[in-house]
Amino acid sequence: MLEVFGIQSVTESVYRSMLERPSADTTEIARIVGISVPQVKAELDLLADLMLVEVGAGTRPFQAIPPEQAIAVLIGREEARLAERQRQVSEAREDLTALVESFVTSRTQTDTQGRVEVIDDPRVVTSRLFQLTQGAHERVSFMLPGHALPPAAIAPSARLDDELLARGIPLRVVVTDASLDTPHWRDHLARQVVLGVQARSHPAPPHRMVIVDGDVAILPRDESSGALVVHGCDLVAPTAALFDEIWQAAIPLVPDTAGAPEGEFSDARVRQVVALLAQGQKDEAIARRLNVSVRTVRRLVSAALSALHAESRFEAGVLAVKRGWVV
Repeated sequence: MLEVFGIQSVTESVYRSMLERPSADTTEIARIVGISVPQVKAELDLLADLMLVEVGAGTRPFQAIPPEQAIAVLIGREEARLAERQRQVSEAREDLTALVESFVTSRTQTDTQGRVEVIDDPRVVTSRLFQLTQGAHERVSFMLPGHALPPAAIAPSARLDDELLARGIPLRVVVTDASLDTPHWRDHLARQVVLGVQARSHPAPPHRMVIVDGDVAILPRDESSGALVVHGCDLVAPTAALFDEIWQAAIPLVPDTAGAPEGEFSDARVRQVVALLAQGQKDEAIARRLNVSVRTVRRLVSAALSALHAESRFEAGVLAVKRGWVV
């Protein structure tokens, strides 16, 4: 029990023997615990330092502190240690911000007006992304064309998402339809959607980009692994408009509905179909996007009409917008 406080098992055994045999002397404790008398005396000195026994008088110089008092002492000491550790971590976080600033600034070229940064090193791009997301206040949007992130990149990506969500920053992500064929990436996105990430898939997102608060964008450089960081709403607006256009054309990601009872569909799956209907897509196109049969799409459409109490697909689209199903 006391191991959680860093107390060795033999020390705890000596303490327990004192609780159970209040009249025991060092010789008897040594016999109970299975150690020598000198070892018992050393453990008693340690328990005294831990304030789990108090110095008495006579033939029993040590008396065990009642367990509820002993645990309170240990908990108080541990809480003080954790508070100090938290203070040290906070200081380290402040130092990290300064270190990242130094690392990025020394490796970034900036125009005279400070509106465009040129970064050549992909490692610096990652650090700059860290800086910008740390300063986000409104929303962060990612567009990720191409293949799925490799497994090694999943944990850092999840940490970034979790930090933003913990601060209440809305997070939007657009990925390619094809990338969802990669199991680890599909599973990661499903977990993040459950946590609050807004994720959608698109057949062919045109560019990799990150938009922070609508006034900063990270864009790829042609034929380079580096990036451009663009500042100012007027410069970022075309990129933001492109993202919004792709976002509207993309479909929401929903958890895997395999295993649902026959004839039943999740609310998320129905909303996914409604979003595609609102884009004017036909049943055949929806079936291809969702990798299901046309018959299943028509059943989903029927479920959507029923859920929205709509008489037609057009009315379903109107009602879906009013309910916030389609944004």
